[in-house]
Amino acid sequence: MDNPVRRPHYQMVWITRGTGYFSIDLEKFRMTDDTIYTIPSGRFHQFTPSGELSGYVLSFNVDFLNLAIEATERPFFKEISADLHRVNMVVLESGNPVLQNILADMIREFGTHQTLRLEILSSLFKIFLIYMKRMATTTRQEEASSHKIRLFNNFYAKLDKEFKTMKQVAEYASELSVSPSYLTDVVKKVSGHSASHHIQQRMVQEAKRLAMYDDASLKMVAYALGFDDLSHFSKFFKNAAGINFSEFKKKNDQVA
Repeated sequence: MDNPVRRPHYQMVWITRGTGYFSIDLEKFRMTDDTIYTIPSGRFHQFTPSGELSGYVLSFNVDFLNLAIEATERPFFKEISADLHRVNMVVLESGNPVLQNILADMIREFGTHQTLRLEILSSLFKIFLIYMKRMATTTRQEEASSHKIRLFNNFYAKLDKEFKTMKQVAEYASELSVSPSYLTDVVKKVSGHSASHHIQQRMVQEAKRLAMYDDASLKMVAYALGFDDLSHFSKFFKNAAGINFSEFKKKNDQVA
């Protein structure tokens, strides 16, 4: 893939065999065998393989996701939904004939035009998601309780939707019916970073994306992120990114 691409739907990319790098927005992952990457809608991504790749790409919209997981309020499926709403890398146990068989069934059913095709596909996808969670080994801290993980997932899902208008930890805490100090403590324990850090980095990620892929100016980016004061945004960007906005654009223009 020569240039970054952006899709309007969710994607799951399963690299069954291959090496190289996989970039999602400004995050760069090393590709390894039996690794699944989740890509939320609207995110730029690019493959840079160092040889031949094999695997699968699953693309779906939010309606199909909701049809597949059905009981969206159950904790397990809320966790799956939260995983798919953020960039995530899932490392699977080596050798996954179960998942491959499910995908083979999905591919076969997708090629048919029989009745109840959508229902069968969504049911197979639900089973795929369940097995994926069972087999996954992630870097997430396993000592965190399921309640804390659910709170973090709810926080991040809300952050991904509201970061342009909600910039304070207290706002998210109020929406999630917890105190700001408790939310900060839980997010820190689960992810290793504070809630305010996640808020800042989500905004900076969007600012960099607009600057790199849309060639947006400082004023355009500040307006898009809800900053009325350009000097305030400029200071925010430098503090959070470690480089001022004009230097960032110049550096990436030279790379391009």
